[in-house]
Parts: sequence; structure tokens; C-alpha cells
Amino acid sequence: MTPAFSQDTRTRLIESAILHFAAKGFDGAGIREIAKGAHANSALVAYHFCGKEGLYLEALKHIFTRKACHVAALAAVPAPGTPGAREAAIQGLKDHIRAFMEDLISTDRSDPVEEAAMVLMAREMQAPRPAAAPLLLEQIQPYIDHLVACLRVLRPDLSADDLLNMGLSIQGPLIHFRNSLGIIRLIRGNPDYPEDLSELVRHLTEFSLRGLGIPEAFPQPRS
Repeated sequence: MTPAFSQDTRTRLIESAILHFAAKGFDGAGIREIAKGAHANSALVAYHFCGKEGLYLEALKHIFTRKACHVAALAAVPAPGTPGAREAAIQGLKDHIRAFMEDLISTDRSDPVEEAAMVLMAREMQAPRPAAAPLLLEQIQPYIDHLVACLRVLRPDLSADDLLNMGLSIQGPLIHFRNSLGIIRLIRGNPDYPEDLSELVRHLTEFSLRGLGIPEAFPQPRS
């Protein structure tokens, strides 16, 4: 499907860059082919972005600007020891997983640029470019801060390193699900999976809470 590029030349270059960087990576994508895809003169890359590296950074900024961050809108978790903090942290973790999955899945599959944006983000997460590292850290900081705040209340016995490891263990399956969505749909024989995101979120939340060892999060069987 041919993407419906913007009428603005600068934006067209960014959208074309997202498609080409996602498909070929930074080194594989050429300025001329990006400009050609945007129906623009390649000299405009230097004019608007000071070169290929600048265009790459602007492509990432464009993605972040367009992408909602539901996690950033979640309520703050009370400090450890505060009355009701544990209950709030359990609810906070549930909300975090739901919001994180909404952020990962909320992509218009009919828009090639949006799909390419998710591919480019996955590529950048795996091997961040030095110039893009500060921008990337700025964008993921709300996810780290909120999740660690929940875990600090739920598992006060863990060190700072262990809290980060536990957070990675929770977020890892969520990111893997999004990055492997194509093969997951093939395995299930369902190109529209997941139709009901809430059921998937329920499973991931229960899996995470059990891994954390939070028994009060689940109904206890009657004796």
C-alpha cells in the first residue's frame, strides 16, 4: 500500500525516512532513495536536517510526538510505608501493563508509515545509536519510573538492580508480544488477534503478579 504522505516537503521527507530506515536500517537507507520516496530533491535533506543523522533523529522525534504515552498519564504511586501504598501499587501495576499494551498495540495497521514506525522503534531499542540515546531514554523514562515505583512498594526487599531486573522481566513479554505479533497470529491462525486486548492484559498481569509473589492479588480458594 502506498502511504498518503503529507503535502509539506519536510514532513514527507520524515515519513519517507521512517519507511526506509525501518526497512534497511540507518546504514542501508540512502538519502537519495529517501528523497525520491518523498518526491523531493535530495539536497533538501541537508537543508532541513543538516544531513542523514539529523533526519534520523527527526524521524524518531516525529514518531514519539505522534505516539500516545498512556503510562505517563497514570496516577503516581504512593511512597513505601504510606497507608494504602501496597493496594495502590497492585492497582498501579495492573494499570501499567494495560497502558503499556495500549501504547504498543495502538497502531493503524492500514498506515504503512505507522507500521514502519513500530519496526524502527524496535530496531532502535535493540541497538540504540549514540546520537539517539538521550532522546530514547527521555521517552522511556516514564515507563521506568512508574513501574519501579510500583515494584519498590511491592518488593521492598529488592535492591535497585533487582528492581530493574524485575521490571525488565515484566516488560519483556509485553515488548516480545508486540515485536512477534506476526508469528503469534500465524501460530493462532488468526490475523486479527488480539481482538480483545483486555483478556491478554489480564493474562499478562496475572503472570507478572504471580512472578512477583503477590498472593493477595488473587482470590484465595475456600478450604
